[in-house]
Amino acid sequence: MIPEEIDLNELRRQLAARFGEAPPAGYVRGKGDLRAAVVAILKCSELEAEQLVDTLESRRLIRYQGDPAEAIDQLENLWRLDAS
Repeated sequence: MIPEEIDLNELRRQLAARFGEAPPAGYVRGKGDLRAAVVAILKCSELEAEQLVDTLESRRLIRYQGDPAEAIDQLENLWRLDAS
């Protein structure tokens, strides 16, 4: 897999479709769920998936709706995977 050749908007759409009406919850747990989904979608390594999730987050294509710095993972806070 060549990360530069990945269409990040398409990957975001595939993640949104995969999670549907139940987006990942909690920063750490949700990010792990996103990473596992990327592995399944792209058949890539966990390290590659983690880098892609980090890139999606840094480019604000996906967003966590809570404070990721909280000491305890707040499972009521969800990830936004839509285009808005």
